[in-house]
Amino acid sequence: MALRQSPTPVRPLSVDRSVARLCEAFDRVPVAAVIRRAEDLPRALASQVPAVFFVRAPAFHLGPLVWAVQARGKMAFVHIDLIAGLGKDRAGVSFLAREIGVNGIITSHGSLVAAAKSDRVITVQRLLLHDDLGLPSALAALERARPDIIEVLPGVIFPAVVSELRARVTAPLLVGGFITQAAEMRGALEAGARAVTTSTLSLWP
Repeated sequence: MALRQSPTPVRPLSVDRSVARLCEAFDRVPVAAVIRRAEDLPRALASQVPAVFFVRAPAFHLGPLVWAVQARGKMAFVHIDLIAGLGKDRAGVSFLAREIGVNGIITSHGSLVAAAKSDRVITVQRLLLHDDLGLPSALAALERARPDIIEVLPGVIFPAVVSELRARVTAPLLVGGFITQAAEMRGALEAGARAVTTSTLSLWP
């Protein structure tokens, strides 16, 4: 995944890592663009989405991609678990936080949430649910890690678990996975999601 544009984006002098400002932006535009292919990034940059989630990219391409997002006044998040060529450990987190300057890190692992917090980046912990059997242990893990934001996947399960989530955690809830129609996005928001994360370009306003 490489960004083809001129001039090459440069790292900003300061990086906004305020969860409050992100939530305020989601109140206005409750969508984060999920980027899996480089050719979709220009559409995300031109959209009104306040945040871009990179879930597939080689580590050596990340800098210009992240900086292009930040140059548009948006926040850039990187899913550290899925980035090729980057350690899924504290050193990988520090590289993203200090060398790339990401706004936030996405992960399914509580240990990486703790590492990201020490580097003062926004933490998004993914909660991937296949059925309700895994929910109690998943909630216990979230309570231990205490991420800034929780992303619930797949989106279709969110209405069934939101009450139990809200009884145990206070972090803002995002919903992703299989959100491809406007009606599905509205349903997630009406059920209590702060925003949806989606790779469906037509849902990026």
